[in-house]
Amino acid sequence: VEAFSDFLVYTLESQTIISDWAVVVFDTSSGFVDVYRGKNYKDEAETNDDGGVGCHIGEAQAASNTLTLRYTPGHYQPLVPVTRDSARPSLKKIISALDEAGVLYVITDGGDE
Repeated sequence: VEAFSDFLVYTLESQTIISDWAVVVFDTSSGFVDVYRGKNYKDEAETNDDGGVGCHIGEAQAASNTLTLRYTPGHYQPLVPVTRDSARPSLKKIISALDEAGVLYVITDGGDE
């Protein structure tokens, strides 16, 4: 996981489209979850930099910028909805579910803070 996470953190902090994404990695070996949040990722109800009216993004956009991966030693698989009608969860929903289930996770934020 280490080499992947080094690359991912660097990219999520960059001035690329990937910095608009959040990536959640479910590690099947440890049961731990790594959450990587790009510096430009906007979740539900967050505003854009200008803070103006109509700048809130919806759940669908937040979900479209959230990738979920399953890690087994030496291999990553995308976690995708079971059916076409299933919606991808937003990062906010994933973190809420992890908290509710008592799953350990860490968030690496690509922000400038």
